[in-house]
Amino acid sequence: MEENWQQKTLEDLENERWEEPDFGDDRSQKIQALRQTPLNQLRTDDLRLLIGHGISLAYLIPLAIEKLNKNPFAEGDYYPGDLLQSVLNVDLNFWLTNRPFWQYIHQLIINNSFELEDRGINPERFLELS
Repeated sequence: MEENWQQKTLEDLENERWEEPDFGDDRSQKIQALRQTPLNQLRTDDLRLLIGHGISLAYLIPLAIEKLNKNPFAEGDYYPGDLLQSVLNVDLNFWLTNRPFWQYIHQLIINNSFELEDRGINPERFLELS
């Protein structure tokens, strides 16, 4: 990745502009706006939302890992650990082709297994790739 990739938008990095949604779906409009936001300005909940929809994972998972490295239970707008739960729910094919990211998250799960259980965060689907 480029040196200053976090200062760019997903649209810039992917060289792809999505058409403006022509319907009043707030979530679609928010996702569109987030794709036009520099990555270094995305909040935890923005990452949770985009990752939860499987959008631009090659760029967003590394950002999520940075946040989870500081706090495995980083909180978006819902509950402590909602970012981690979104990461754990990513399509398994992504993890198969991005094993270093998978290994990092796997180690994070191992290091926090008791607290994951206490918080009701379920890593079982993610761990299928073990």
